Amino acid sequence: MSNEKTTSRGYEDTVVLQGQKLDVPQQFQAPPKASWKGRIWDTFDAPPEERKLLFKLDAVLLVFGCLGWFVKNLDQENLSTAFVSGMKEDLNMYQNQLTTATTMWTVGYCIGQIPSNMVLLKVSPRIWLPFLEGVWGLCTLLTYRVSNYHQLYALRFFVGLAESGMYPALHWILGSYYKPNELAKRASLLGTSAGLGTLFSSILQAAAYTNLDGHHNLAGWRWLFIIDAVITLPIAMLGLIFLPAVPGHSQEKPTFWLSQDDLNLCRARMESVGRAPQKPLTWKRVLGYAKGWQFYLLPLMYMVWNNSIKMSGIMAFWLKDKHNPVQRGVAERNHLVMPITVVGIVAGWMGGWLSDGVFQGRRWPFIMIANIITLVTALVLVNIPLWGDLKAHFAMYYLSGAGGNVAGLYFAWINEICGADAEKRALILAMSNDASFVLQSIVPNFVWKQVDYPRAFKGLWYTSALCISLIFIILLVRYLHNRDKRLAILAAGLAKDEEDKTNSGNVSPRNESFEEEDDKKDVAFVR
Repeated sequence: MSNEKTTSRGYEDTVVLQGQKLDVPQQFQAPPKASWKGRIWDTFDAPPEERKLLFKLDAVLLVFGCLGWFVKNLDQENLSTAFVSGMKEDLNMYQNQLTTATTMWTVGYCIGQIPSNMVLLKVSPRIWLPFLEGVWGLCTLLTYRVSNYHQLYALRFFVGLAESGMYPALHWILGSYYKPNELAKRASLLGTSAGLGTLFSSILQAAAYTNLDGHHNLAGWRWLFIIDAVITLPIAMLGLIFLPAVPGHSQEKPTFWLSQDDLNLCRARMESVGRAPQKPLTWKRVLGYAKGWQFYLLPLMYMVWNNSIKMSGIMAFWLKDKHNPVQRGVAERNHLVMPITVVGIVAGWMGGWLSDGVFQGRRWPFIMIANIITLVTALVLVNIPLWGDLKAHFAMYYLSGAGGNVAGLYFAWINEICGADAEKRALILAMSNDASFVLQSIVPNFVWKQVDYPRAFKGLWYTSALCISLIFIILLVRYLHNRDKRLAILAAGLAKDEEDKTNSGNVSPRNESFEEEDDKKDVAFVR
C-alpha cells in the first residue's frame, strides 16, 4: 500500500488505496506521530487550548477514576486477604465457602453491569457513580459484623451488585473525552489502579493484623473491612462534587471547573475523531447491533482474556499449604504475594505507553504479548513439581502478573472500534465485562476448586486452553476491524465521487470502474 498522506488536526485523513487518494473516515484516522515529549505524555503535543482542558480532565476524571477503581478492588480483594488472615478459621470456611462467597459477589456483579451502563445514558455520572460507591462502601463496613459465612454470602452479593457499574462506566467516560492517541495510557492507568488496590489490601491487612488484631475484641481481618469502608465513602463524596456529565449527555452542563467553552471544545474534539454524541437508544438499534461482529466477538475476546488470568491467586494457597517446606506467618505471606501485583502494574503501564507510542495506536500487539506470557507461565507451572523447585515457583507466580493488567488496552480498543456510536460503545463495554464475569461465576466451581489448591491442575490447563483460543480471537478481531476500515474508506470515496458528479454534472472515470477494480484488487489496510 502506498503511504502518501496528508494531515488534518494532526490525524492522518487520506490514504492511497487501489491507486487512488481517498478520505479516511474520522473514526479510522491514524493518530499523529508524537514528539519525544508527547510519547511520555500526549498533553505536551496538544494545542494550547486543548492542553489546558486535558490538564483539567486528567485532574478530575483520571484521578477520580483511579481512586474509584482502586477502592472498588480494595473492597473486592479484601475477602481473599481476610481469608488467609483468620477469617477461614473464625467462620469455619474449610470447604468451598471462599469459592461460593466469591461466586455470590460475581453473580451480583453480572446482574448489575449492563443495566448500570444503560442508566448512565440517562443519569449523570455525578449522581450514579457516587451512589453505587456509597452502597458498596456501606456493605463493606457491615462485613466486619458477620458471624457466619451465610451472612458473608449476602453482603458479598450486594457489594458485587453495586460495584458492577464502576469499571465499564469509567471506560465509557474516558472514551467520551479522550482521542485515540490519548486513550490507552489513561485506560491503562485506570486499569492498573486495580492492582494498587490489591497491593494496598495486602499491605493494609498485614498492618491491621499486626497492629489492630484483638483491639476492641475484633480480629485483624475484621478491622480490614472497617478501614476499607473509611477509605471508600469519602471518595464517593468527591465524585458527587467533581464528576461532570459526558459531552452530549442530556444532563450536560457547566460546572465550577468545566466551563461552557470547555464543553464545546470537548464536543469538537470528539467530533474530530468520529466519536459520536448520544442519541436515543431503541430496541431497533440494539437489534441492529446484534447483526454486527462487534456484538459477539468483542465480549468474547474480553471474556476469554479475563478468565485466563486467575492463576496468580494460587500463590497465597501455595505459601500457606502445610506441605510447603518453608512455613511462614500471616504478615510474611501477605508481603510475599505483592510482587505479582507490582509486575502487573508495570506491565500495564508499559502496554499503555507502548500502544499509544511505539505501536502508533495499535492495541493488539501488546495484548498478544501479554497473552503469550500467560500461556507460557501456565504451562510451566503445570509441569514443574509443586515442592521440588521453590525458586521456580516464585518466578512463575510473579511472572503471571505480567498478563493480568492489560484490561485498559482491551477497553481502549473496544472504545475505538465502537467509537461512531455512543450507545453501542456503552452497551458493548458493559457486555464485555459482564460476559467475563458470567463465565467466572460458573467455571471456578469446576476448575478452580478451593480443595484443588495449590496444585490446581485443572485451572492451569484451563488457562492454557483459553490463552491458545485468545490468540486466534485477537487475530480475527484485528482482521475484521481492518476490513471495516478498508470498506469504510472505499465507501467514503464512492460517496465523494457521487457528490462531485452531482455538483459538476460529469461522470467520474474513477467511479465507473471503482466497483470492478475492488473485485480485482485487495489492498491491505492494517494496523
